[in-house]
Amino acid sequence: MAMSFEWPWQYRFPPFFTLQPNVDTRQKQLAAWCSLVLSFCRLHKQSSMTVMEAQESPLFNNVKLQRKLPVESIQIVLEELRKKGNLECPEGWDLGMGFSHPICLSLG
Repeated sequence: MAMSFEWPWQYRFPPFFTLQPNVDTRQKQLAAWCSLVLSFCRLHKQSSMTVMEAQESPLFNNVKLQRKLPVESIQIVLEELRKKGNLECPEGWDLGMGFSHPICLSLG
């Protein structure tokens, strides 16, 4: 039996797909994105992807709302995951390389 993913309420809220300028709001938004990325990847048993794959996946692309998180914002979310220890990058590698080189998520 396939498990379905339950999207958080923010995923149905168009402004969620635009990083907010207010520092407090942005911190909450990034925390929500990090939680969403980890939950989605755990359910789908996905531990690596490129930034371009991420942008086209339903994770960052809500087709129903016709909203997509921009690449620059995806990189900010990934950097936040890295700071929290949920993203591993080889030494000398930066997130800008993630367009065509996979990033590795630590889902534990």
